[in-house]
Amino acid sequence: MQLSGLVATVALAALASSALAQPAKDAVAPDLGPDFYAGAHQAVEVEPGRHLNLVCLGQGAPTVVLESGMGDDSLAWRKVQARIATFTRTCAYDRAGYGLSDAAQRASDADNTVEDLALLLDKAPITGPVVLVGHSLGGLYATHFTNLHPDRVAGMVLMDPAQPGDGRAYGSLWDRGRQGYAQSLADSELCLKAAREADLTPTHNPADCLEDPPGKDPAFHEEINRRWGKAKYIAANISEIRSMLADANGDSLDSRQAGPKQRDFGALPLIVLVSSPAPPPGAPEDWNRGTAIKHDLNRRLAARSTTGEFRLVPDSRHYIQDDAPQVVVEAVRSVVDAARESPPAR
Repeated sequence: MQLSGLVATVALAALASSALAQPAKDAVAPDLGPDFYAGAHQAVEVEPGRHLNLVCLGQGAPTVVLESGMGDDSLAWRKVQARIATFTRTCAYDRAGYGLSDAAQRASDADNTVEDLALLLDKAPITGPVVLVGHSLGGLYATHFTNLHPDRVAGMVLMDPAQPGDGRAYGSLWDRGRQGYAQSLADSELCLKAAREADLTPTHNPADCLEDPPGKDPAFHEEINRRWGKAKYIAANISEIRSMLADANGDSLDSRQAGPKQRDFGALPLIVLVSSPAPPPGAPEDWNRGTAIKHDLNRRLAARSTTGEFRLVPDSRHYIQDDAPQVVVEAVRSVVDAARESPPAR
């Protein structure tokens, strides 16, 4: 249940430079349909009585672990997971409360998410350093995990990643973004009430809780509504929004947790993909200013690895894995290849 427009523009950060990422022209594996993710795969018990759903394909090392954005689960990777699995093992998972994972009795914040990921890797088990692929808020989770567990990460691919302190960086632009998220919280509370009362359907949809009218893909539409209509999903999404929502000073719980732990990544293979949608006609000054801030933030992020690389993805929106899946796959392939050639020594 991602937000879009100016809210997403000012809330989420990405890298920029003059490089352009272009998709490879070789044959690709087919997309995975929603039905592939509809049933449980591996229910991993991360603590007594609580399980996370893990979806793995392929063989080889390092394993690629896919970390979804806010409000998303393993279904978000349906266009890239099978393609990555042609050259290494790749695992998506549902965070607590999302998809087929059990809810947790704690906040969905950066520290708890990283702790769950560490437990998931231990209990699955997924051995050896992994390549983390993080989208949006999942990018912040990926970097936070890497800061805390550098020996467990062989590389990263980040797509429009959120960053600690980005609310402060955007300054007055963030004020409007914060208002948008505040409205989203209020709407989500209405959705949660309706879901708990078993009174939430596409036709009785108090605050755009579900996708209606249907999108272009009926099967995807049906699966999305099945997931979004569950009280445990809405509660987890509310908790994630609260944790990442910056206050009037541009500070958030996620930033307070992840910010002090930031460190240089040494020579860690790192690629950051940034979406590059066409500007609206007569783009306002806020658009240009927000883009410049976004670029500066993420140049700094790239510089934290001596091998850090940026790839601009033209004509793509925030969901780069949907708009340009093969660009994402080739970035992951590059990082996997680099990790195989140079095991981490940081």
